[in-house]
Amino acid sequence: MNSKNLDFCKNVKSFFLKEKEANLGAYLYSTPLTKDDNVRGEEYYRKVIYEEPDYYLYQDEMVLIKAVANQLSAHVPTQATVVEFGPGTQKAFVGKTLPFLKAIPQLHQYIAIDLCEKYLLDSAEIIKNELPQVEVQTQQKDFFNQIYLLEDYTSPVVFFKGSTISNLSQEQCINFLRTIPQFLTPDGLLIVGLDANQDENSLKSAYDTKAVSDFILNIFHRIHRDLPIKEFDPNAFTYKYEWIPNVHCVKHKAISTKKQQFKLDNTPIILEQKEEFHIMSSFKYPV
Repeated sequence: MNSKNLDFCKNVKSFFLKEKEANLGAYLYSTPLTKDDNVRGEEYYRKVIYEEPDYYLYQDEMVLIKAVANQLSAHVPTQATVVEFGPGTQKAFVGKTLPFLKAIPQLHQYIAIDLCEKYLLDSAEIIKNELPQVEVQTQQKDFFNQIYLLEDYTSPVVFFKGSTISNLSQEQCINFLRTIPQFLTPDGLLIVGLDANQDENSLKSAYDTKAVSDFILNIFHRIHRDLPIKEFDPNAFTYKYEWIPNVHCVKHKAISTKKQQFKLDNTPIILEQKEEFHIMSSFKYPV
């Protein structure tokens, strides 16, 4: 097992053993290694944001960031380094990140941090073409566990769009917001995008779809491909959308369609039929 998959394996093991839940979101945006590869999380995600008419979040944020880019950039110090946690798809980068970066006078450096290699390569190429004077670095890491990297940069401005912070649990979110100031200089900034939608019908239309189901369930194909696992059926799951209004949480779950016994990194695991697993959360904290 290569080093990139060590943390993935650890998280998957704790997920199946019910030691942790909603801890696989960072690994959903995977890409195929071959033409016939079933691991296509990034492709399925693009279908969600580009082709689903009721998935409002992507388009709404693109309009919002373009409207407030100059207002945001007014707070950015001279010769700043923008560190983006999760640059996203090529279209998201062009429609959201680029307008903000172009509004910053004397932008010195742009750092993209993400587990999806394609997103990193795309963002670097766009910066090279659109802002050739800006130095670019990419880091293929899980940014939630790499906050200390901010210490390496002068006047870091953390740009955290896409409501990605909503994938953290309430406890993780609080810990993140408490931790990050320790690694920002006095003139550093944290800019966060958060979706505050509380309309149950809107949320169901956006998330309870086949496109979202394909995206979420594809994680099991990545588990099957990238981890030392034996006798595991990645197709034996269905998707379940669940909105919990009192904690403002959309839960993305998988339900096992049959009993399975397999080994993951030599650890025996038993899944019962109809057993539920909480893959990822989308919190919608009100303003």
